[in-house]
Amino acid sequence: MGMRWRLTTWICVLASTAYGRDTSSGSEPDWLIVPGQRAGALHRMSSEVQLAQAYGRDAVQPLRVELGEGVTAPGTVLFATDSLRRLEVLWHDTVARERPTRLVLRGSESRWQLPANISLGVGLRELERRNGRRFTLAGFGWDYGGVITDWEGGALAAQLPGVRLYLDPATAQYQTAAYREVLGDRDYSSGTPAMQALNPRVYQIYIDFE
Repeated sequence: MGMRWRLTTWICVLASTAYGRDTSSGSEPDWLIVPGQRAGALHRMSSEVQLAQAYGRDAVQPLRVELGEGVTAPGTVLFATDSLRRLEVLWHDTVARERPTRLVLRGSESRWQLPANISLGVGLRELERRNGRRFTLAGFGWDYGGVITDWEGGALAAQLPGVRLYLDPATAQYQTAAYREVLGDRDYSSGTPAMQALNPRVYQIYIDFE
């Protein structure tokens, strides 16, 4: 009886240890971005080397990150060929590639999520709902087109510090009268009838660590 009890106890200990390793290994990756603090395993003092340790060497590559108006800067990309997991990183120290200064998401959808479940692909009307009111964004058709410039005191102002969302309508809408009404370097309310009709979606997100 005593031998059986010790054997059962030992098996339970082994199972518990193995479970702990599986849990801590991150078999289900963390896709949460906390503005100014972290994005999954990436935090304020991270380096490219640490990203390779966390996600695997094959998942990490150097990249010239596009900043707009033809400007690029040295950085790193996670999951370069996987649009759902892709994340671009700019560094304070561009030589050692340490201490992130900005993260960039681009595309139609992503596993990465900001507070209030904000991510690529969220539409203007849904952003209004989560913000609790209308907001202000730039007109379309130029390098900073569609960037949200003011949350107008809504809920997302506090939830997304240091975050810039860029919206754009579907390509098929570029030839519409509604699109032509909201072009150019000037601000528009999200409540503008043309904006409501277009319901542009988030296609690019900048997250600054400062």
